[in-house]
Amino acid sequence: MACGPPDYGDKLIPLLVQEDERVPGVPDVYATAVVVGPEPLGLHAHLREGRVIKLEGNPDAPNSGRLSALAQSALQDLYDPDRIPGPRKRREGGDANGDQAGGDEVGGDDAATAGFVEAGWEEGIAALGGAMQGGGVVLLTGASPTARDRFFEEWAAATGAEHLRWEPLEYEAARAANETAFGRREVPSYEIERADAIVCFGADFLGTWLAPVQLAGRFAEARDVDHGRHAKLTFVGSRLSVTGLKADEWVSCGSGAEGAVALAVAAVVAERRGGAGELDGLLSRYTPETVAAEVGVSADAIRTLGEELAAASAPIAIPPGFEGQGEGATQAHLAVAILNHVLGAIGERVRFGNAPRSGAIASISTMVGLIDRMRSGAVRTLLVVDANPAFTLPKVLGFEDALAQVANAASLSPHLDETAAGCSWILPSNHALESWGEVDFGGGATGVAQPLMPPVFDTRQAEDILIQIAAAGGVELGGVELGGSADFATWLKDAARRRRAEEDAQEDFDDWWRQRLASGGLIGTTRQTEQPTLDPAVASYSFSEPAMPEGTALVVYPTVQFYDGRGANRSWMQELQDPVTRAMWNSWVELNPQTAEELGVSNGDLVEVSSEAGSVTAPAFVYRGIRPDTVAIPLGQGHTAYGRNARGRGVNPLDLLPGTADRVSGAQAFAGTSVTLRATGERGRLVILQGSDSDHGRGIAELINVEEALAAEQEHEVDLGELVRAAYDSDPNSPYRWGMTVDLNACTGCAACVTACNAENNVPTVGEEVSAQRREMSWIKIDRYFVDTEDGGFQTVQQPMMCQHCGDAPCEPVCPVYATYHTAEGLNAQVYNRCVGTRYCANNCPYKVRRFNWFEYEFPYPLNLQLNPDVTVRGKGVMEKCTFCVQRVNRAKNQAKAEGRLVRDGDFQTACQQTCPASAIKFGNLKDADSEVSRQSRKARGYHVLDELYTRPAVTYLADVTHAALPASDHGEHADPGEHADPGDHAGGEEEGQ
Repeated sequence: MACGPPDYGDKLIPLLVQEDERVPGVPDVYATAVVVGPEPLGLHAHLREGRVIKLEGNPDAPNSGRLSALAQSALQDLYDPDRIPGPRKRREGGDANGDQAGGDEVGGDDAATAGFVEAGWEEGIAALGGAMQGGGVVLLTGASPTARDRFFEEWAAATGAEHLRWEPLEYEAARAANETAFGRREVPSYEIERADAIVCFGADFLGTWLAPVQLAGRFAEARDVDHGRHAKLTFVGSRLSVTGLKADEWVSCGSGAEGAVALAVAAVVAERRGGAGELDGLLSRYTPETVAAEVGVSADAIRTLGEELAAASAPIAIPPGFEGQGEGATQAHLAVAILNHVLGAIGERVRFGNAPRSGAIASISTMVGLIDRMRSGAVRTLLVVDANPAFTLPKVLGFEDALAQVANAASLSPHLDETAAGCSWILPSNHALESWGEVDFGGGATGVAQPLMPPVFDTRQAEDILIQIAAAGGVELGGVELGGSADFATWLKDAARRRRAEEDAQEDFDDWWRQRLASGGLIGTTRQTEQPTLDPAVASYSFSEPAMPEGTALVVYPTVQFYDGRGANRSWMQELQDPVTRAMWNSWVELNPQTAEELGVSNGDLVEVSSEAGSVTAPAFVYRGIRPDTVAIPLGQGHTAYGRNARGRGVNPLDLLPGTADRVSGAQAFAGTSVTLRATGERGRLVILQGSDSDHGRGIAELINVEEALAAEQEHEVDLGELVRAAYDSDPNSPYRWGMTVDLNACTGCAACVTACNAENNVPTVGEEVSAQRREMSWIKIDRYFVDTEDGGFQTVQQPMMCQHCGDAPCEPVCPVYATYHTAEGLNAQVYNRCVGTRYCANNCPYKVRRFNWFEYEFPYPLNLQLNPDVTVRGKGVMEKCTFCVQRVNRAKNQAKAEGRLVRDGDFQTACQQTCPASAIKFGNLKDADSEVSRQSRKARGYHVLDELYTRPAVTYLADVTHAALPASDHGEHADPGEHADPGDHAGGEEEGQ
């Protein structure tokens, strides 16, 4: 188990005789598995001196060694200073919104904890154990494909408690639709890497839907133009998400109309392919012309899309996501399932049996029933684990008020979220990285979660707390007394032992278990199941009319930073620029330029959005990627508790929802709400650091047509010596010239690289106030540029920008103290203790990627425990920037030297390269002709940013590729759909370095 170094007490132990398993300065690596956001992920955790300092993906897990930004930030969540440090009980006469008098502060400086005082574990467990004896017990948990879900079921059965699962972002509508269509109540896997045409009906599969880390890699593979492939992506929806911005074509479709459009497209495909058998009668009612008249989508657009899919050899359709989940969500999923059947994708590119399994989620009606019973006193004891319904349920349902009526409400959350703030007891559980567990990856593959270090605070494993509560109430689980030596780790291991016995395995169990822990549990083969066929009864299914909201429709969507709000107290996520809007630290209301003009508002003007359930006010963001009859507000902000970074920021769009649900599955409806808009006449704060959405024709972000890209690659050839000379070989005798390539065709703008760099290199966050002054510290920024197309639309290029490590670096000759210089291996180095803070280098950098420490940025305890000891923590007055992870470079060189060889390609990866879900970043030795970075640098799509300045960068960008028709110019005319060319409109302050 990865539980830290031996406890030597207060003694200093000389390392004259080192431990065999630990080398000072070399990280220990342990495997584990967690569920972060929408998907289970395999991790490799790097530990130094018993503390986790970096998370990376497990290459053997389905996420192929890649992680999302949210998963990277789980490390910061582990060391969150606002975590609850120990058991707490509500002060007599206190409430979550009471004054500050009395009691100690829970979770650092969180003022929302005023009503709690410190308590002992024994006191809390005894009180709840006694409360359980009176009955009326409900265990409310989150839902995830983990072993703890099975444990919760067993615990509830043994104690007589009712077990409910609440997850706001779930897939019940998809499961219900697939049960109707194929008799399989599950979510299939979408093998888009095998597709040559993809149509997406609104799901943000590159951002927040299903398995974005896996799907981003598959999407990049499907569009690998260097291997002659580039599947066209058509996005059908009311708003362009992270996925929509990567689409080659946008079919603007109102929220709620996706299912009807899918049926019309299926009708065209069936017509072109000679019929769809028993479905012909159903599809005949959904001609493009009929549907176009109902939903306001062009009949020509529907017919063209159907013809393209019919002509493709391997097409696939992706169903709606959370943004389009309304009262007709199951129908929409069923319509897309029919389309996939007509396309021949079922069993080929849409496969059943490989998705992770989880228990049934409580419907909205079930939650309403729970709230009614809480109000009436029928629920005497409520235990909440891994759920925050006080924040994730629509406010109009009144969960918070009902919670106050429960006599014994206890939260087992490690954070003081809104639900915990309303409970009478808080028994904080361990963080996921401090816990035992088992994760279902799908297809028969599982991953074991093991504690990576001792708990940072006085917390316990959530399952152990439940065992102890049951024992205090005199309850037995499975015939074994719940107490004494019985704990969840034993339960987990015993369950694995029973499974091995059923499999009649011959291998010694203890050896197998140790091997499983070392590998992360990835032992065994992928389960192959028989693929279903369409149920003939679907042909007579009665689809209702599309549920289109009247007037202006509200779209509520999760973000890559916060998902459903669980990432909101992580400063890395708050300061991560949104891939679509580039905003941070707040909420916003996305408006089409036409809507904004009618309201008389521009970026940053406050807009009040009202519905029958309530109203919220937030700054406007003007965006051509949304329909005029639609507004969008992101999920995740608007917390009233949860910590210093989350509390009081932005708005919660769930306050606008009336609490409706999908008519079939009962899943929460995020779409279909009609709202009214009003300009308040006041200005808000919209922090956006990118100055312009256009590169103004300078060729900074290049976009080319797919035919041009394929033709150019066949004719292109570059000499290796020419490549190295172009990048400036500072020392011909050195065997190394380090360089990087960034494939803009693969990059989705997800910003996982930004967060990984922050974690690896001790990059501080500056906070909202300083960010609004246009100060930023991230070594990598992602600029999002728009390019006009011939049809009046636009395409998007997401471009990571970091220090270019120029061969003729403009920053070097202007430094009066030689703090920045060029190494023999081509790195632009920065000597921190030489820097005197003149900022001449930042002024002279044309790429604007150098960061100056205006303040002494703090890492409050225990955040300081996360700092990487291999990287200097910079202080006030020091300039910093990307180093190409020089500490990793040197570690690989030292290892190679000890083995008497040169560094081989693949010996190491930079932090940004390692985490990128789309594998868009490559790093290595340009002098090695066979290295991946060298081969990539010689591609026809390769170019250097601002090449005319002759700075000779070591970073080569590969131009983005699109199926859209571009204007006849070198780089295309660049649009400005966000309409915020003037930075002063939204952030204010001076440019950094000036």
